[in-house]
Parts: sequence; structure tokens; C-alpha cells
Amino acid sequence: MAGKRRLGGANAVAAGIFLSRIAGIVRTVILGAVVGVGTPLDAFAFAMRLPNLLQNLLGEGSLSASFIPVYAKLVEDGEEERAGRLAGTVLTLLVLVTGLIVLVAVLAAEPIIALVTSWEGDPSRFDLTVRLFRITTVGIGFLVVSAWCLGVLNSHRRFFLSYVSPVAWNAAQITVLILAAVLVWTDLDTVVALAWAVVGGGILQTAVQLRTTRSLVPNLRLGLRQDSDVKDVVGRFIPAVGARGVIQFSSFIDQFLLAAIVVKAVGLYALALPLYITPISLFGFSVAASELAEMSRSSDRLDALAARLTPALRRVLLPAGFITVAYIAAAPVFVDALYGWPSRLLDRSIGASDILVLGYLLMAMALGLPAAMTARVTQNTLYSIGDVKGPARIAVIRVAISAVLSVVLMLQLDWLTFDGIQVVRFDNFPHWPPFERVPEARRLQDNVDQKIPHLGVVGLGLASAVAAWVEWALLRARLRSKLGRRGAQAVSSRWLRQITGASVGAFVVMIAARQLQLPSPVDAILIVAAGLAVYAGILWMYGVRSLSALASKP
Repeated sequence: MAGKRRLGGANAVAAGIFLSRIAGIVRTVILGAVVGVGTPLDAFAFAMRLPNLLQNLLGEGSLSASFIPVYAKLVEDGEEERAGRLAGTVLTLLVLVTGLIVLVAVLAAEPIIALVTSWEGDPSRFDLTVRLFRITTVGIGFLVVSAWCLGVLNSHRRFFLSYVSPVAWNAAQITVLILAAVLVWTDLDTVVALAWAVVGGGILQTAVQLRTTRSLVPNLRLGLRQDSDVKDVVGRFIPAVGARGVIQFSSFIDQFLLAAIVVKAVGLYALALPLYITPISLFGFSVAASELAEMSRSSDRLDALAARLTPALRRVLLPAGFITVAYIAAAPVFVDALYGWPSRLLDRSIGASDILVLGYLLMAMALGLPAAMTARVTQNTLYSIGDVKGPARIAVIRVAISAVLSVVLMLQLDWLTFDGIQVVRFDNFPHWPPFERVPEARRLQDNVDQKIPHLGVVGLGLASAVAAWVEWALLRARLRSKLGRRGAQAVSSRWLRQITGASVGAFVVMIAARQLQLPSPVDAILIVAAGLAVYAGILWMYGVRSLSALASKP
């Protein structure tokens, strides 16, 4: 029964995330088709930075590391009164802190945007970003309360509702985008209405969870209490926020560099990100989230912890093997299937060169997918035994590596662009000195900013891939040191040969399928079908015919 329950939890998380991520991709595809790549999309992408920052900083990730392990243990031990007091105190603290941050952000919107962009010289772009930023920030409190609901629901093994609730958030925005397309709104009116839809969607996302959450905590008591349980959560929460804060600070650096190199790169990165995040959330986070509460219940039995870790890692790597090679083999095809033909259908501004840059960016990011997906599981395993500072220090190292590599690679690749479908260079490549930017006069001469994007944004994807592998290696080493011999066996890589062999076979088939030159999106469907058939067939030959069979491999 325990095995079924564990797999069922992961499946419930995966199902909820699948629906919400599909809704998110649909929203992004419609956004690209209706608004196109340009100033309005750049402004909206920047306006969403604070919502994403606070949701990760005060919400899902930090609460998973701090609140769930303590609260789930109280629930498991039947301490309902203590659990209710803890849940109420955490909710009160989150609302107070979030409310203060939102107030400051709204009042100080202009200096904040000036700090994280270089757009003051373009008043229309700067003013629009500030306006959208103030609107989207209003909805932050609801997203943080939604994350609190997720922590309670997960601790009670109610996984599906918490992870499917973002469908409501996406649905509100999709509705506005459809109205904008039907009523032929201007791009400016569309992104302003979309910002208000972010607020309304946050309210809906929280509302669909509150009733069930409240019923699970009959002894909920709001207030500010100081007891051992609260101190335990706060003691875990602060390092977790530090780790999240470092990562989010890195995203601000990335956004600043993107805006400084090519304005269109901000919108391009926003379109590529959902395709990268979706498999991490769907497969890596679904397993990690469902296992966190279960591991927390057995955190004092390291053998049991290690026994759960082995199949969890393998369940993540099974889809990671296929998705990674699919992106590397045919990312431009998939990008065109999602963004290219809808944009051509509506005669919007996502051009062939934009599609190529998006594809190259996704290929670069995909190099780090296996590491990013398995890092979720190893990180949450450390959280379950109370090790929050270790992952926080590792996050600092990851961000430092990513930042340095991003600067070098983005500035170097920015000297490359397209002539049709051929990559061309402005000057010697690699360029010297390494930190010299393409002169603005040269940009204006070739009219690159308006028509053809540079490849600088691809450097960001390459840097994130390298940083992801460094983080995974450090987390793996720390996990081995914490779990001892059983931990070393759990994170052993000897059983990767089956997945590696199947991935190579799928890659060859997908490369061959690309040569058929079928119309979009038929080519994408064929490539996925052919690659998946070969991938599953090779695993079948190895004897891997189910998740349990993979878990039993040495």
C-alpha cells in the first residue's frame, strides 16, 4: 500500500502540474500570437518579475523547505491542536510580510524598474513597465496565500487540487487574450488588461483551494505565536528564503543583461521559459513534492529515506532522457509548431529568425534539463532531514557560476545573428576583447533591433545548463555525506546505461525525421511519435517495461 500511495501522490502532482502547465503553454502561445515580440511583451515580462520573485521567495519553494516538514510531522503524530496553531501563525506572518512588500513595491515602482532595467532612455517602454508592474504586484498576496494552501494540502496528501489550481490563474489570462484577438485591441490595451487578469487569476487560484484547506485544519488559529514549532519553521524558512533569494537575484541579473544586449531578447526568453520549466515541474517537481511530506515522516530513519530516494530519482530520469534529446534534436521544430504557425496565421511579429533564436535557446537550456530535474528531488530530500543551509550555500555557488558565464557567453554570442537561416557574424568570433558589446551604431546600421535578433540570449541558456550540472553534483555529494552508504547507493549512476542507450536511439531517429521537411505542426508530431516509439522500444529490450522495473535495475 505504501508503494501505491507514493506513486499515487507523484501521479496526482504530475496530473495537476500537467494541466496547469498545459494551460500556461496555451497562454504563452496565445500571448505570442496576439501581442508578438516587441515592447509590450518586454514590458509585461518585466512586470511579472516581482510576482514570480515573491511567489518563489515567500511561497512554494521556501514553504516546502520549512513549513511542510514540521507541519506534516505534527499531522502524522496526531498533534492537531499544535498543527492548527502552527498553520495559523505561518499564514499570519506570510500575509503581514507580503502586504508590506506589496505596499513598498507599488509606491517605489519607478526606482525598482530603473534598478533592474536600462530603459530610462525609452520613456514609452519604461512608463508601460512601471504601470504594468504596479497592477501585477497587487495580486501577489493571493499567490502567497495559495502557496500556504499548497503546503497544508500536500501535508495531508491532497496533491491534485493544489497543483491544478494555477489553471484558474492561466484561464483568466487566456480569456483576456482571446477577447483581445476577437475585439482587435491594441497591444498596449491587451497587456494592461492582461495585468489585471493576473490579479483576478490570483484571487481565483486561491479561492479554489481555501475551502478544502480550511476543512483540513479544524484547529486553525490566526495570530502571532512564538513556540518551538514556529521557531523550527522560521529557523528553516530564513535559509530557504536566502537560497531562493539568491536564485531570484540571479534572474534579475539575467533580465538586466537581456535588456542591455537586445530589447527583443526579453520577450524571446519569456516565450522559451515555459517550454523549459514544464518538464522540470511535471516530472522533477511532481516526484519531489509528493516525496517531501513522506520523507519528512521518516526523516529519523535514514535507511527508509534512502530507499525512497532511489526509485524517485529514476522516475525523474526516465522522462528526462527523452525530453532532453527531443529538445536538442528538434527544438526549432517544436518552437515553430507552438509559436510560428499561429503567428503566421494571425500575421503577427514572430518572424523566422525569432523562431530560430528561440529554438537555439531551448536547445542550450535543454543541456541542463536532467540535472535541473533530479536536483529537485535531491534538494527536497535534504530539506526533509532539516538540511536547509547546505542547499542554500550550493545555490549561491550555482548563481555565481551562472552570472559569470552568462556575461561572457551572452556578450560573445551577441556578435552572431542570422542571414536567412544561416548564422553570420559581425566581427571576429570569438570576439576580443571578450566583454565588448556590439556598437550601437552597428545595430542601427543593420537595423537588427527591429528585424533580426542576435544570438546573445542563447548564451544565457548555455550558462544555466552548466550551472545546473554544478548544482546537481554538489547536491549529490552532500546527500551522500548525509545518508552514508545507503545514500551512495541511492544516487549511484550505474543504472543510467538503459536510459542513455534509449536516448541515443531516439536522438538518431528524431534527427532523421527532421529531414522530411513536413509542414508545421505535422513535423513536430511525427518527430515526437517516432522518437518516443524508439525510446520506449529500446527500454523494453533492456527489460525496463514499467517504473517498478526501472527501480529494480542495479
